[in-house]
Amino acid sequence: MVSARCIAFVGVIAVLLTTLTGCGAANPNTVSSPPETGVSPATEMRGVWVSYLDLEPVLANATPATAAQRLDTLLDTCRNSGFNTVFWHVRSHSNAFYQSTVYPAADAADALLQQGFDPLAYAVKAAHDRQLALHAWLNPYRIGETVANAPLTESEQRFQKGGVWYYNPAHPQVQKLVLDGVREILTHYAVDGIHIDDYFYPDGMNAAGELFEDIPTGMSVTTYRQTQVNMLVSSIHALARGHGCVFGVSPIAAVRRCQTTAYADVALWLTTPGYVDYICPQIYSGFTHQTRPFAHVLDEWLSLPRRTDVALYVGLALYKAGLTEDSYAGTGASEWSAHTDILARQLDAIRQTGQIDGFVLFRYQQLVDTTPAVQAERQALLQRLL
Repeated sequence: MVSARCIAFVGVIAVLLTTLTGCGAANPNTVSSPPETGVSPATEMRGVWVSYLDLEPVLANATPATAAQRLDTLLDTCRNSGFNTVFWHVRSHSNAFYQSTVYPAADAADALLQQGFDPLAYAVKAAHDRQLALHAWLNPYRIGETVANAPLTESEQRFQKGGVWYYNPAHPQVQKLVLDGVREILTHYAVDGIHIDDYFYPDGMNAAGELFEDIPTGMSVTTYRQTQVNMLVSSIHALARGHGCVFGVSPIAAVRRCQTTAYADVALWLTTPGYVDYICPQIYSGFTHQTRPFAHVLDEWLSLPRRTDVALYVGLALYKAGLTEDSYAGTGASEWSAHTDILARQLDAIRQTGQIDGFVLFRYQQLVDTTPAVQAERQALLQRLL
C-alpha cells in the first residue's frame, strides 16, 4: 500500500511540473536579490546529502546515547537551515550503516549495531519527527579498495579499476545482491525513497570490452553495459514503488559521459515509464568553468525530453565553497575563492527556469564548517531558504 507520505511527495512533483515557464540564467558577475519565481517553500525539494564521510565521525566509537545525540544535532542542523529532505548514505562500499542480513556492517556502525542501536532506524524516526523526508542512498556496484568482506567472492562477480573494486553489473548474482539489499531496507525501514548516485561503471573501462564480459555477438559494448544498468535501475524502481516510495538517481553532470562512460542511459530514464521518479544531475561547476560552465550544463539537462511525472533536481557543490583552485575548471579555476555567493546565484538561476523542482547540496559537512569562506558562501545561500 502506498503511504500517505509518499503520495504527498508524488503529488508535490505533479504540482511543480504543471507550472513551467521560460528559461533564464543569472549573470555570473552580478549579485542580486532572490528573484520572484512563484516557487513555494512547501513544495520545493531542498535536500542535502549526508555522506558516509559525515556519518563515520558521528557513529565511530560512540555509545548508543552519544550516537543518538549526534544524529539529533545533525538533523536539527538540516531542519534549522531550511532543508526538507536528507539523502542518507546507507551503503557506500558494499556495507551497511543499518542492521543487514545481506551486507556486512560498516566499520563505524558495527559496534553500535552489536549493542542494539540501529543508526538508520533512529535516523528515520528522528527525521520524520522533524518533518524531514529521508531517502536511503546507496552505491550499488562499488566495493572499495579491498574485497575482504564482500558478500560475493567469485572472480567473475567483480573487477578492479583504478585501485578500486566493483561488482560486475552483468552478473546475475550481483543484480540479486543489490536488489536483496534494497528490499530489506524497504521492508524494515520507513524510508521515503531509494536513491543511487553516479557509481555505475567506473572510468577506464575498455571500450572494446573487458575479459570478464560476455557480450553477445552483434551487440555494441555501449548497449550491453547500458542494458545491465537499465535492468538494475528498473528493478529498483519497481521495488521502491511497490513499497510506496519514490526512486531517483543523481548522475554525473555531463550528459554524454553518462551515456558513454558510466553507461547510465539518462535519456531513456527521463522519457520511459518504469525507471525513475526523479533525476538529480550533479552540476558541480561554477559559472566560469572553462569547459562546463554551470548555465550551459543546466541548459543541456533542460533540453532533454522528460516525462511530466519525472522531477528534475540539481545537485550543487557546497563542498567547493572557498576552494582555492577548482582543478578542472581551466580559466575558471579561482572562481570559488573569488566569490562567496556562487551557490546563491545558482539557486536563483535554477528557480528562474521554472522547470526545476529543487536542489540537493553535497554535502552535510559544509553546513557546519566554520571556515570563514565556507560560512560566507553558506550564509548567502541560506538567505534564500530562511
